[in-house]
Amino acid sequence: MISIVCVYNSEKTLRNVLLKSLESQTAKFELVTLDNRHNRYKSAAEALNYGGANAKGDYIMFVHQDMWLGSNSWLEDVERILESLPDLGVAGVAGATDEDSDERGRLRWSIEDFGDVVRGCRVQGPEEVQTLDECLLIVPRRVFAKLKFDEETFNGWDCYGADYCLSVRQLGLKAYVIPAYCSHCCLRAHYQLWEFRDLLRFQGRLHAKHRKHYKHIYAWMGEISWINLRRRQLVNFVAPLYLRLFPSPDIVLERELSGCDSVLDLGCGYSSHVHRFNIPFSVGIELHEPHLQESKRRGIHSQYIRADISRLELKPKSFDAVIAVEVLEHLTKQDGSELLKKMEKWARKEVVATTPNGYLCQDGYDDNPFQEHTSGWNAEELSELGFRVYGIHGWKRLRGYKGSIKYKPAFLWAKISDLTQKITYRCPKLAFRLLAIKRTHHAD
Repeated sequence: MISIVCVYNSEKTLRNVLLKSLESQTAKFELVTLDNRHNRYKSAAEALNYGGANAKGDYIMFVHQDMWLGSNSWLEDVERILESLPDLGVAGVAGATDEDSDERGRLRWSIEDFGDVVRGCRVQGPEEVQTLDECLLIVPRRVFAKLKFDEETFNGWDCYGADYCLSVRQLGLKAYVIPAYCSHCCLRAHYQLWEFRDLLRFQGRLHAKHRKHYKHIYAWMGEISWINLRRRQLVNFVAPLYLRLFPSPDIVLERELSGCDSVLDLGCGYSSHVHRFNIPFSVGIELHEPHLQESKRRGIHSQYIRADISRLELKPKSFDAVIAVEVLEHLTKQDGSELLKKMEKWARKEVVATTPNGYLCQDGYDDNPFQEHTSGWNAEELSELGFRVYGIHGWKRLRGYKGSIKYKPAFLWAKISDLTQKITYRCPKLAFRLLAIKRTHHAD
């Protein structure tokens, strides 16, 4: 039997994601939930050690509240896999091996971040790795009796799992990524690395603790070494100033929506960044059912409506702002023009839309035929409709299919793209993507 230990700070997320995926499991299990909504536990290690000490199963699964198990037989299938693994110390669904020269190529996973492109390799069978991501860790109870999470060194919420993997290896045991499909409905995963609070500090502690045995530690969040820690310290120092000088499209959009208490998000998809903008009330409109359900699991919007936005009808002045992020290009030109008129009618304060600058070829992907592009818009057309138009995502010639950087090294050219945005923001004809904003007469 598997004991499931979860420390949570959102009852809604726990109920809508993890617990819902457990409802129809074919195998018996024990559930140990630890309520941390009032910060009872000061660290993950403290909470999970407490929960693990009370677990009675043969295996203890330490899992995040926002993990979705991919099938009704998930626990049954996983227990069968675990019983077959030699020298098992800890198993998980995402990790990094030390046997590949490419940083991203080291990743091994059976987790799906719902449509996002993950490099590395999806495992077809159990694979030994150096470390595992903390979203899901399974430890035999007999191993946990010998080795607990390090509460003293990792007195926060990062790196405790990577430390556990390295520690079990010192006991002669192994860490595995196992083929167990599941989904991580994590909003935090879409933030930039430098935005993870306290991560760098605990990466430093992980390196200091294990540097005698490992000059390079390979983790899901990137390689940890002396030189990489120094580089990330520099990035953490420079990033806030850099974003003030060269704001990302998300920052620009957040700035435009400041002062709006309600937002209608048309074609919201599964990972809208609206959740980052501290908007009290938002409604997501999405036609593709899997993306709608994933967004619900992530709790991005206050309410949802499954609808074809080209046929949607709402009351006038229903929301402070109505946004269509990367939507117009999926409609015919006529339907897109009609939608912009409706958006202006529905919005009390402003209408915001983003779209590629000109036609950008894109087929359907993600098993979602609605991803196909059918039209292209330019700055002049949007200006003629009364929109203020700005250029985002830098110089158009630096980007290709789906907005990816054309040239290598991609990291360097991405920064050059950021620098060009100082020009393209005011010269949208040169930009890869257009940001169109229109204040409505209702706001007067």
